[in-house]
Amino acid sequence: MTFEELRVALNAAVRPIAEQQVEEWAVAAAGAPLPLVNCHQPPVGITGDKLTLVDIRHDWLNVTFPASDREQVVELVSKFLGTHKMRAGGSNTYSHSLGWESGAILAWSEGRPECWLSMNGDSCDLVPVESKVQFFKSLHALRAKCTRLDAACDLHRSLLGMHQVHAAAKCGHVVGFRRYNCVRPVKNMNTGELEGDMATFGRRGKDGSGRYVRVYDKGLESQGKIDAVRLEVELSGDVAKMWFAQLAIEPDDTAEFVRLLGRIVVGSICIADKSGSHGHADRYKILPWWKRIVELIGTAKIKVERVAPTLEKSVKWLKKSTAVTFARLALAADKLGMEGEQIALDLCRDLIRKGKRLIFDYDRAGARDAEIDIGFLLNVATGQGVIA
Repeated sequence: MTFEELRVALNAAVRPIAEQQVEEWAVAAAGAPLPLVNCHQPPVGITGDKLTLVDIRHDWLNVTFPASDREQVVELVSKFLGTHKMRAGGSNTYSHSLGWESGAILAWSEGRPECWLSMNGDSCDLVPVESKVQFFKSLHALRAKCTRLDAACDLHRSLLGMHQVHAAAKCGHVVGFRRYNCVRPVKNMNTGELEGDMATFGRRGKDGSGRYVRVYDKGLESQGKIDAVRLEVELSGDVAKMWFAQLAIEPDDTAEFVRLLGRIVVGSICIADKSGSHGHADRYKILPWWKRIVELIGTAKIKVERVAPTLEKSVKWLKKSTAVTFARLALAADKLGMEGEQIALDLCRDLIRKGKRLIFDYDRAGARDAEIDIGFLLNVATGQGVIA
């Protein structure tokens, strides 16, 4: 039997199983063990007598921690990654660093109160799944704060197809994201063969929501080594910090850790028909193929409250960010024989007038204005202290 014949036969065997066990998946999502879910096992194949439909993975971890705990963190990581070596130079704004052969880096600077640890996917794979719980708990005990956490689910093609994801995105069925990017590089223009197939949702960095989701054909990306579709989420900021704490505190064993990790991935995105819901999330109709995934793995969500900046912080930002711009404006005006300071002052007055008209659209602005410390404002604005 050829490989292609084997693959076709396997798909034919998996599809009826996947369709007949929806009720069992619903029970699993409610908290029962997940017999069809493995971690760090091939996503397509037979493990013992059980068919593997899902592979849940932890793929990246960045944390900061107090500099006083550096030696303890190095010892903890070295238990799994082996011997470390000093690197030439630093990393990520830190002046000194050491590294492991797998690609993990620990960096620090003299005088800075914190250190930074970055573990890539290869490094995370070296921490056995049965040791993940204790590894997270140990880092948490060493006062680590997470800045990036990646997790993924490799889903069998009977559960998820890239055509479904792209179609849902184009129809506006992806909930919680406004930014969608389709990446489908062509390997051969004559045949139309694709080199990759990926859909991304959200934005990375400070302008993002803390959730950046990638869905891609892992078979194309791995050149056939892993025949699956990968659903992956990159968590950052407060979202990463809070989920890291939950993963370090809540699970008591490997099964609970894997189950929560999978639910974090699935809970990071929702595919639903929003027509007729009038903006009410509880009325969204989850698409049937996405519902199967939700019932199999479950979902977990966390709410991060967005704190509006106070007026004091806004003034600090204004002084720091616009001083050079106004100075250059004044210098340019001086070269034309005009009073640059007067031009800058007129510009400020015009912006203030426009801002006053906008204030009425933001009720919360009035509450913050009432709480401002006038002495603080004068001190920040003039740099000359409070005028008595």
